[in-house]
Amino acid sequence: MQSNSLGVLLPEMRLDFWDELWHGQISNASALDRRLSVLELPLRADAPCCRCVLRLQHGDAYLNHIWRYGRDRLRVAVGNLLPREERGVVYGVCRLTPRHVYILACAMAQTDADTLLARAKEDIARLVEALENYLDLHSELKEIVPVSSIRELAETAS
Repeated sequence: MQSNSLGVLLPEMRLDFWDELWHGQISNASALDRRLSVLELPLRADAPCCRCVLRLQHGDAYLNHIWRYGRDRLRVAVGNLLPREERGVVYGVCRLTPRHVYILACAMAQTDADTLLARAKEDIARLVEALENYLDLHSELKEIVPVSSIRELAETAS
């Protein structure tokens, strides 16, 4: 029973985690390790990561007139267009505003910082293309900023 209810809550808990991680709202290393374990994310706190920001063109109009399912569902849809863990990177869509999408790219154990950055650039370029092709949402990469570790990101408010 408990594992079944956790399975239902896990996607929502992960969304909250990514947002808190982006904003540096995880209080300490043990809390971070505990969250990574509970959320079943294949990451270590000392793994490198990147902050990725997409700029949405006409995001207000898109959310008000084209996408009728709400901002939270668009956030999930964006996450579904990102690769899963097969490339050594775990992606989390942290938040979505009418002008930007904020995404974290975190390296799995076998992925170093340089490989992470290269893959994130490739995957975000594919995401921009997929958003246009599948959702008719025009966007562009604003920035990708490497961060030395998930732990550093967790404890640093943006």
